[in-house]
Amino acid sequence: MAGISGNQASAPGEEPASGERADLGGRARAIGIVVWSSFLAACAGTMFFFAFIAPADIVGPWAGGGWQDELGVYTLGFFGLWCLAALASAIAVYLCGVIRAPGSPS
Repeated sequence: MAGISGNQASAPGEEPASGERADLGGRARAIGIVVWSSFLAACAGTMFFFAFIAPADIVGPWAGGGWQDELGVYTLGFFGLWCLAALASAIAVYLCGVIRAPGSPS
């Protein structure tokens, strides 16, 4: 199996040679795919959502009027969208068969 630089990858359990990068396992790769794609989706979703809806409209009369309330709404909105996007990404990865059981053919 060739690495990113084109060098021969080391066998499982062996230390990679100097200057060579170890490959990630299937589960670690799937987790990276889910986390990164959901983060990017949450970034775009937050920008789109808050372009049309002001945080003051969400908190309404309960707001203290400070910038901390708006920042909290932005933060909760981002993390809410990130969780929703992570769930959707995880389902997509699962349905595409990226996560395989140990011992199954690639």
